[in-house]
Amino acid sequence: MEEFIDSSRALLEERGVQTRVLACRLPGQDTTADAVIPTRFVGRSSWPLPTGGWRTLWGEVSAADAVVANNARHLLPVVAVLLSRARGRVAFLVVHGSGAGPYEGSLAFRLARFFLERTLGRLAMRVSRPVSVSRIGVEGARRLYGVQASYLPYPLRDVSPDSSSPSLESDRPMRITWVGRLFPEKDPLLAVAAVEILRRRREAVLDVYGDGPLRSELEQLALQRPWLLVHGARSWEEVQVLQAGGHACLATSVADNVQVTVLEALSRGIPTVSTRVGDAPSYYLSSSIRHLCVPPRDPEAMADALLDLASSYESFRSLFAANAAILRVRHANVGEALARLLVEALPNTESAGRPFPVG
Repeated sequence: MEEFIDSSRALLEERGVQTRVLACRLPGQDTTADAVIPTRFVGRSSWPLPTGGWRTLWGEVSAADAVVANNARHLLPVVAVLLSRARGRVAFLVVHGSGAGPYEGSLAFRLARFFLERTLGRLAMRVSRPVSVSRIGVEGARRLYGVQASYLPYPLRDVSPDSSSPSLESDRPMRITWVGRLFPEKDPLLAVAAVEILRRRREAVLDVYGDGPLRSELEQLALQRPWLLVHGARSWEEVQVLQAGGHACLATSVADNVQVTVLEALSRGIPTVSTRVGDAPSYYLSSSIRHLCVPPRDPEAMADALLDLASSYESFRSLFAANAAILRVRHANVGEALARLLVEALPNTESAGRPFPVG
């Protein structure tokens, strides 16, 4: 979600649309947002629950022409949409997810989130202009909320083709990069299981970049596995360099919609093995690489895909490069589409220079 906000903000401001970002953050935590709502992150999933800042929210909404909120399962964006409609502002609610994934945490916590989704969340979806950045999210919005969401291809940052991936010799370890939030729905533990199986047949190293509640468990696993390296979070720019420096990217989500790291890596031509979750299957456009998108929760299938990739690595690199060129064309004009979607919704398009809170 943070990646979507950064990308969409940059695309809008390049086209003359002024934006402000309102976000949930822990008290005292650094943020690039223009306005911050104090927040408590609850449960194993770190669900953001605002603990104040309602005057800030009211002021930001009142000063805007339109509000772009993200995720109907979180309280702040839902309240932002309802306040914006009360103030007569245009409100968009972006769907980040398919709605298929289960909630994490205690029974009481899961019931509280379910109640929000089916009451205020459903109302916010129906009084806003819902938008989904994945095709699976369009179906999820129809199924969960009974609304028809507009589809907007995910707004990629300006990614350039990768030409620096190292060659893979048969006697050298395969370097595999995993990037993402260390949460159950991303299932980084599956990556460890898959590479452990792969290593029975060829040498491999797994570099994990990210942070979250599963980090301590991964670090414990790494104590007994010298081939598993847990590095912590990195900036987007660093991630691009790190992905290009390995032989393959690996994504193991069990509940997702866009799979951003998969889309970005594939758009650069970096060989990638991912789970068949969300929109990921639609990124493997060539039938020659489609088998590298495998069922979720199947470490054997993932290990087989990695081994197949390693066995004909140079040929696969050419196939991924051709696939990347098509993906970049598909997402090339998303900035114009996003700006047009917002500006055309305004009653008076001449006011488009005023801020759009994005959060």
